[in-house]
Amino acid sequence: MVDQELADLIWPGLTPAQACVLAVASCPGVRDVLIGASSTPHWREAADAVAQPFLTAAQLWEITGVLASP
Repeated sequence: MVDQELADLIWPGLTPAQACVLAVASCPGVRDVLIGASSTPHWREAADAVAQPFLTAAQLWEITGVLASP
């Protein structure tokens, strides 16, 4: 569901996979995110994503609205 356009809405410059990791890590109540990767570079990409500032509640609502639209 996450293409590059939505990834850029979440955080410009992140890949769709990175944007998903950041969105999950930003959810209220989430304290840890378990990341599995097939290679060290993939793990680093995920780690780089959660190194970004977390998304605000307003940003998460906007993303949810985009995903909910037909």
